[in-house]
Amino acid sequence: MEDRFAPPSSEPIPEFAAPLAPYLKSRQEAFRIRQALTAYVRSHIIFAENDPDNPELNANSHLTLSVPHDAIVGVKPIPPEITGLRRQYLEALQANIAARREYQAVVEKQNAYESQQQQQQQKATEAPQCDPSQDLSEYVNLLRERRQLAKLQVFQRYSQELRERNRRRAESFKDSHKQLGVPPELLEEITQPSSNAGDRVEELMHRLEKAVIQAKAQFDREKELLEELKAQVNLDENSLSSNITPAVRTAALQQTRDELIHWVEEKLVSAGSHEDSGSRLDLAPEDLEESTRLFEEQKAEVAQQYAEYVEARKALLDAASRACQPLAVPSVSLSNCSTTITQKNDAPPEPQSLNPMDVLSYTEKNLLPLSKSQRALALQKFYLSGLLGKERATSLRMFHRLRDESHLLPEFPMPADQPRSSRAAATASLRHATNFAEPTKKDEVISLAEAWAFASDEAGVSEYEHVEQKLAEGNESVQNAKQELEAVARMLNQNDESIMGDDRKEKQDHGRVTRSRTKLEQREAQPNGPWAGLKGTIGIGE
Repeated sequence: MEDRFAPPSSEPIPEFAAPLAPYLKSRQEAFRIRQALTAYVRSHIIFAENDPDNPELNANSHLTLSVPHDAIVGVKPIPPEITGLRRQYLEALQANIAARREYQAVVEKQNAYESQQQQQQQKATEAPQCDPSQDLSEYVNLLRERRQLAKLQVFQRYSQELRERNRRRAESFKDSHKQLGVPPELLEEITQPSSNAGDRVEELMHRLEKAVIQAKAQFDREKELLEELKAQVNLDENSLSSNITPAVRTAALQQTRDELIHWVEEKLVSAGSHEDSGSRLDLAPEDLEESTRLFEEQKAEVAQQYAEYVEARKALLDAASRACQPLAVPSVSLSNCSTTITQKNDAPPEPQSLNPMDVLSYTEKNLLPLSKSQRALALQKFYLSGLLGKERATSLRMFHRLRDESHLLPEFPMPADQPRSSRAAATASLRHATNFAEPTKKDEVISLAEAWAFASDEAGVSEYEHVEQKLAEGNESVQNAKQELEAVARMLNQNDESIMGDDRKEKQDHGRVTRSRTKLEQREAQPNGPWAGLKGTIGIGE
């Protein structure tokens, strides 16, 4: 297009093309510009090595048709200063090279696959050669595999039978099939191919039968032991139930109830303390780990105490049952009858035996509601402690943010940290004297609130002092002004009574209109001129 519309160098540019004069080039200049652009673009392209038959082939422009298709092997990294059409061209050329490489790889893979298929077809068409030694070895391997398969089938059949027998056993002996498992060395010998495997089939069967017999004998022995244990437990229960009276059982139940109530109360109190400690949200990671460790230790201690409590309870019941068994009473002589009767009379009356159902009903009516209410109080305490902890964290966060944004705290710090004045020190000493009963370590919220209260009080006091100082200065200025006015009045020889009368009139007037009229009347009554206020008696005595 440039060659077609570019005018000859000898012809002048027409008037209508004058605005396009900077863009109109001659043929020689346009050719030179194209050569420069081509050389710049070729500097970012990697060409293949020159062909020995035609060494100047790749030296030509890559845009000509004489250059082969595979002359370009790559594109250098495109610098960021290349933009526009040249960058798009280099990116398209780079994508073209990558596509040609992929196409070449696919073609090579397809050619290799086709050549492999042709070789396989050629091998299949050729007549197979017979090798008697190879056939014999294959037949021997086949026989060995069949023998090993038969062994494995026998083992599987017997193991299946043993599994079916064990499945029909009692539930308490479900783990007995583990004792009949095949030893690992036996399984290895069976799975590994060996030449003398057929000779050890009888030995393996003998070992298997021996294991089955041992398992059965152990099962019978354990079954007998279980029957003996059950009979002994039933005998002990019958003897205890026959020997323990209702009164003894009631007393034991009462003691157990008291111990259980005491233990529950202790655990609720400890749980409440744990909940209070766990509800704190501002713990450091080290403190949190320490609290977790202490909680685990206390938990283990509680579990141990509960186990000891259960053992003590069992021992208490056993002792009570032994103590209440009937003993053989020896014959007592008549001489000891009187002492025995007096002792019986002096002895306190035996406690009446209570019915277990009455004890249980009393427990259900009185103790269970108390335990439920105590648990509800503990839950309420936990909830309130958590709520207070959240509110405390919110308050701390607000105090810290206000401390960073406020100008009162740096200006009026607490007297304990930096006393501001003697009055602040006296105030601090007075506060410490009044609050001597407070604990030495205060809460952070309380300390921050006290700092804010102290700062606000100090700010109010300082503002009051500043106002008083300004009022004093104003009063002093008013007095000075009055003195100056009196001096000026004396210099002008004005009467004080007229001035005081004017002041009284101004005080009696309440509206702006009345005051303005009064001023106008006074101005009209006075003589005009700059010397109207003078009476001519300045410095001259009468």
